[in-house]
Amino acid sequence: MAVDEDEPLPLVDVWPCLSEYLSEEQSGYELVRCGRILDRNGIDLDLDFVEQRGTCYVVRQTDERDELQAVIRELALGIDAIGVERIMRRETPEDVRRMREDVRAGATDPERLLRAVGESGLRSWLPEALIRILEQSPTPFRGEAVATAAIAMFHSGALREHREYLDHLDPPRQWAGRASALRFVRDLGFGDEWAGSAQVKRPKFEEVVGPRALPDLHDYQRSAVEHVKSLLSQSSLRQENRGLLSLPTGSGKTRVAVQAIIEAIRDDGLEGAILWVADRDELCEQAVEAWQHAWMSIGPEAAPLRVTRMWGGQPRPEVLLGGANVIVATIQTLRARMAQDRRLAEYIGSEIAALVVDEAHGSIAPTFTSLMSELGLTFRRRAGEIPLLGLTATSYRGIDKDETARLVNRYGQNRLDRGAFRSDDQQEVIRELQEMTVLAQVDHDVIEGTAIELSQAEQQQARQAPWLPDSAQERIAADDERTRRIVDGYLNHVRRVDLNAPTLIFATSVEHAKAVAALLQLRGVEARAVSGGTDRAVRRSVVEEFRAGKVKVLVSYGVFREGFDAPKTRAIIVARPVYSPNLYFQMIGRGLRGELNGGSDRCLILDVHDNVVNFERQLAYTELEGLWD
Repeated sequence: MAVDEDEPLPLVDVWPCLSEYLSEEQSGYELVRCGRILDRNGIDLDLDFVEQRGTCYVVRQTDERDELQAVIRELALGIDAIGVERIMRRETPEDVRRMREDVRAGATDPERLLRAVGESGLRSWLPEALIRILEQSPTPFRGEAVATAAIAMFHSGALREHREYLDHLDPPRQWAGRASALRFVRDLGFGDEWAGSAQVKRPKFEEVVGPRALPDLHDYQRSAVEHVKSLLSQSSLRQENRGLLSLPTGSGKTRVAVQAIIEAIRDDGLEGAILWVADRDELCEQAVEAWQHAWMSIGPEAAPLRVTRMWGGQPRPEVLLGGANVIVATIQTLRARMAQDRRLAEYIGSEIAALVVDEAHGSIAPTFTSLMSELGLTFRRRAGEIPLLGLTATSYRGIDKDETARLVNRYGQNRLDRGAFRSDDQQEVIRELQEMTVLAQVDHDVIEGTAIELSQAEQQQARQAPWLPDSAQERIAADDERTRRIVDGYLNHVRRVDLNAPTLIFATSVEHAKAVAALLQLRGVEARAVSGGTDRAVRRSVVEEFRAGKVKVLVSYGVFREGFDAPKTRAIIVARPVYSPNLYFQMIGRGLRGELNGGSDRCLILDVHDNVVNFERQLAYTELEGLWD
């Protein structure tokens, strides 16, 4: 029995969108709002809903949403929060279809994004610095310009990033390239890439049989190959079984290492699996590709090779019997798997013929030290241990002399590139490679930065790191005039000279990267911001568009210092204060690949010079001026 009843109303008249969830019988139900629900004896049942012979009695609530949710719960309709909000807005399927049509009617992606999300929703994700700068412009920052900035920040992930503002369009519950997401973005007029991509696992291994042509080695590469082969010699004594191969980015250190190992297998009878370790997906995948290409070109005739991936959730390696084996692993996955799988640890400990460590300047970290100890590579070298080969694009110079000494000793103070060039000095090596057109010639200029002071705590942190502390970098990034000068530097130094020059900008923070990319996009430049937080599928898409020339500028924070290959990069802007010459050279190395190796004849490097008034260290680029004198 209900007390204080309202007039009965058809349930579908109260909430029209509820009709699509109701059964045929339920579609005829009526709703009665009341004050209380009592039993036959007049006792309050303390219920908020009762259904009797097609009439739904709902205790009146302050928030209508609570009444609706009581109906949904008691009729077991299974409607989620997004569906509830759509029903509350009284949107019928026809309404949703009409709103989607309105989005699809937009002529461009920015216009469609603006119609889908709305300006206020798009503005909510924009960096404060970007809004400050643009609101000082004589051109109003409104409408489609806001959507253009969002696309520079999120690329094809912009819809997914703003999904909380899409409820009125009945968005998919899951993205990642699912069928529902594809239907949704197509219905709105966007390309399929806006639906995201599923994180598809790569095959757990690749099997390779030649032949495939590779270009001949350069003389310096052949010299280094012979040194590596000597390291891998089957001599029972192996008095020198550790070495470091240091070749500048773009000069082929991976090719040298792979070729030397294959020749040792083919010509010298090297037996056992090769364990190749790096610390990131991109570096590991580059190694897999290098092994595939080289084996097809110079591997033993008709001999199979299995290159096994051991990262990204791949299972335990399956060894190819009667063939050569290479296991490519991230250090994190390898350590975890060896701890969990005793048989794998025993196999790696007994069957590995050599350990190769890519980006070896990081190999003095505790994870690497522990792995090497498990493989018998202790601090005190001894005859009979497996060969250890380190690969790096930088010399021993660093910010910490003790760490440098430990790195030198880890590889037996044995430089495998020694004698490959006229001089062992890194800058002289680079000049020689530039003369050969293996590396590009460098044009250089400086953009004025800003001036800041560090606290005592920040000074102490900065002396132990290649960067300034995050707190200091955020203050630098907040200087709007500095950001404008970076954008103007690109427009005046790069774009004015070459409209299509692929350019990589290293920003000072994630928000700074977004702001710079958006400002360039609003100036008519196809620019995208990328950071470690960018969805991996979106990041791959952006990089491919950059390599293809569609995206002209990548603005990066925390990525692309290593393991990034875009041979046609013509300009680098270093807008993040860097104090380590090694790290700085890795960054600018993204643009130094020369014509002989598929790159360009010249590369423009622009450095932003920030003045840290109470800090004694000099920015790294000032120590490498010989590269462009």
